[in-house]
Amino acid sequence: MWKRISSKEILTHPRLTVIEDRVRLPNGTETDYLRFQEIGDAATVICRNATGQILLQKEYSYPQDAELFQFPGGFVPKGEDPAIGANRELAEEEGLNAKTLVPLGSYLMNHRRSSSRMYVYLATDFEEKSLPADLEEAITSRWVTEGEIDDLIRKGQISNVHVLAPWSLYKLKAG
Repeated sequence: MWKRISSKEILTHPRLTVIEDRVRLPNGTETDYLRFQEIGDAATVICRNATGQILLQKEYSYPQDAELFQFPGGFVPKGEDPAIGANRELAEEEGLNAKTLVPLGSYLMNHRRSSSRMYVYLATDFEEKSLPADLEEAITSRWVTEGEIDDLIRKGQISNVHVLAPWSLYKLKAG
């Protein structure tokens, strides 16, 4: 196990704090290691309607300067139940509330820099419920078949880990 010797904040922003830890490795070597301050987790929602179609979104991603496929979801602050956060994000991004949310699992979002997890849910049985959207989000959505998602993955048109990992959990547990 590594031993933390000291820590200092090297970047603080409302959305991100980067911490530099001085650590001692098991072999006795000391080194500096960057990590993100833990402020919460995230949730993603695979929405399946009564006809079996899946809600797939596209949103502009500034770092890639491209629209990327995604499922509804987002940040869940510490203290908020991930299922409540999943439905809140669904209401913000899609104007829906899932009456049924089934947990499919979770995964580490960036295991080298954080212990934050992405919680994945299967949502069914919807009602309308809108919450204000985030300023930076411009999302388009459509209902597609599972086969269409598989084809987009096969063709390399879906490259977002937060679609690929949840889709794997969905196919293994609910599909």
